[in-house]
Amino acid sequence: MPLALLAIGSPLDSGKYEVIIVDGRIDDNPSKTIESHLNEALCFGVTSLTGSPINDAIQISRFVKKLRPELPVVWGGWHTSLFPEDTLRDEASIDITVQGQGEKTFQELVEVIENNGDLASVDGICYRIESGKIVKNKPRTITAMDE
Repeated sequence: MPLALLAIGSPLDSGKYEVIIVDGRIDDNPSKTIESHLNEALCFGVTSLTGSPINDAIQISRFVKKLRPELPVVWGGWHTSLFPEDTLRDEASIDITVQGQGEKTFQELVEVIENNGDLASVDGICYRIESGKIVKNKPRTITAMDE
């Protein structure tokens, strides 16, 4: 089960957003599935683990950027929590990284993206601005797990 993606997608307002989760381990053609949803996508989220699984995440992020260069690609998970700025330095197809618990952060981030708001207002993220500079916002306060 893609529990991390289920966790960050659940707090989103289902009346406003349709969360589509593609699990590359069980989808016969994840690229085709993703491509079929890109036109209506607000952003593209990836959960990332340090190690060999990161190669698949990089490849699919590059694929998405090739098809929709303006679409924000957001990475979360253990890798970005450990290496928030390095992840952006190392891979141009990633626009935003989420650190720590992602539920509240991603919820706020989606609202900011939808409203063309200021990424500086979202705690717990790093992002690249147009000049190429990487900005790291203040960390998000840890939320009790049962919330």
